[in-house]
Amino acid sequence: MSEYIRKVKRQIEIIGKALSSDERFTITDLAVEHNVEELTIKRDLAELRSRGISIHSLKKEGIKILQPLKKDLLKEFILEFISFSYSEDYPDKSTMVLIQKLGEKALLYIVKLQKAIENNLITVIDYRATANTLKTNIFIQPLRIFQAQGEWRLLALNQNLIKQYFISKIEDIRLTSDKFKPYPKEKIDSLFASSLKSWIGTEQFPIKIIFDKNWSAVIKSKTYLLNQKISDYENGSVLFEGIVNSLDEAATWVLSFGKGVKVLEPEELKVKVIQLAKDVLANYE
Repeated sequence: MSEYIRKVKRQIEIIGKALSSDERFTITDLAVEHNVEELTIKRDLAELRSRGISIHSLKKEGIKILQPLKKDLLKEFILEFISFSYSEDYPDKSTMVLIQKLGEKALLYIVKLQKAIENNLITVIDYRATANTLKTNIFIQPLRIFQAQGEWRLLALNQNLIKQYFISKIEDIRLTSDKFKPYPKEKIDSLFASSLKSWIGTEQFPIKIIFDKNWSAVIKSKTYLLNQKISDYENGSVLFEGIVNSLDEAATWVLSFGKGVKVLEPEELKVKVIQLAKDVLANYE
């Protein structure tokens, strides 16, 4: 493990200790716990303050965080800590897929796309849509890099439509000097809020689904949609409500549970689930 990773992990552990412990602990205590010099801990605290954490060493109270952490910072620290803690033993599948397909270009493409996103640069890509189809000179406005179903993907505007591209299928990237109007972060977030798996779209479909008691624990333990609502019934089953951006994706999701799931609304989703089930059964006739 590199010194940089050790440092970041240590700093996040210090935050965790300050958030979770009621006992008094000092810079000296942290130095002993992490087997480093006191000066190192002092530098850690200074760096954390520079990242927006109000963490201080108080004479009578020890190390304390004086203001609540912002959600964005919490998310950042959690992702960093999990990544550093497990990256050596459990390589991230999406990243490994990207490296296997692109090799060194994987890093080059990620860096280029992120630069385009941060600077609102119109970008031109060549994209391998299928094994036999290479689309060249596609002008896009890159919006966000994200993971879904074991692949790194790019969310982008193309011809005024929101689309997603598999980064592993991009064959070339050319940044232009032309800029596009920034797309509101709130709108991008709303696209993901209604996505069950990977479909990103602007349509909105309210859904209501009953899961019987055999599935209730599973449903209640996971976040499938940011807008989901789960209600208990006396018989142990649960009502799942939410808003999705694709009924086709929702139908596939419902069918993946098999027995014990019933769509209440909308009617169109019921029809799609039934048809999908018939199509699957037709494979065995």
